[in-house]
Amino acid sequence: MTTAIFGVVSANYGRAAPAVPDIDSVKAALASVNKMYGEAYRKGDSSLFLDCYTPDGSVMAANAPILGGRKGLLLFYKAAYRTGIRNVLFTTVELYGLTNEYVTEQGVYEMFDANDRSLGKGKYLVLWKKTAAGWKMHRDMFNGDAPGK
Repeated sequence: MTTAIFGVVSANYGRAAPAVPDIDSVKAALASVNKMYGEAYRKGDSSLFLDCYTPDGSVMAANAPILGGRKGLLLFYKAAYRTGIRNVLFTTVELYGLTNEYVTEQGVYEMFDANDRSLGKGKYLVLWKKTAAGWKMHRDMFNGDAPGK
């Protein structure tokens, strides 16, 4: 038993643990995706919206069932677009638990119509996942600060 433990320790000795990404570069990457999310509404482009998420990502809006995968995400986008949303601005408040694969973002958002009138504000938690294509939203949970109009 002692030999087996020594062998495991010896095999890993000198190997550096994977470096955690630089938090500033992660914040910049998330901000870029968050901006693209708003652009998806401004341009009416669901493919931009879908590109913000992992293929198995899901949206967990208040007072609604979980919508996941490409089909569920597209259903959410189309429903939100029909309400008149034409831009969403995100402000990151804090990042938690940064690893090479995941990070959780806490933030606030504001939605706007085509005339840049506010449609409401709220808060969110997003579990981001690092993919070959960069950081993508994996689990997106949010709710408004006031009842919807």
